[in-house]
Amino acid sequence: APPFFFRLSGGGEPSSAAVLACVVAFVGFYQIGFGPVTWLILSEIFPLKVRSTALSIGTLSNFASNFLVSALFEVEREFVGEAALFAQFALIAAFAVWFESAVVPETRGLSLEEIEAKLNEPE
Repeated sequence: APPFFFRLSGGGEPSSAAVLACVVAFVGFYQIGFGPVTWLILSEIFPLKVRSTALSIGTLSNFASNFLVSALFEVEREFVGEAALFAQFALIAAFAVWFESAVVPETRGLSLEEIEAKLNEPE
């Protein structure tokens, strides 16, 4: 049975309105939070002479990954269960947040040339 906050009445079916509201909230918060980070990093990380090709490969990789997650979701859910599947997603998201904060340099207020010079600096 679905959790209590997804049910409008005592029935066992989830409320369509509650599920839709959760999906809309997720998409909205993702798009103002972590969603644009991939596109921002892709647009700034590559040198100008290879940027268009590298951005194309990065975009293809992003959409291929999205396709794999969509295609394998149901198979993995049946194989490992929902709890383990969403725990895996949570671990990947936690790693992404760590990577963004620990490895990706701050580029606010820098030109593309300054970003390229900063990325080429030895550590």
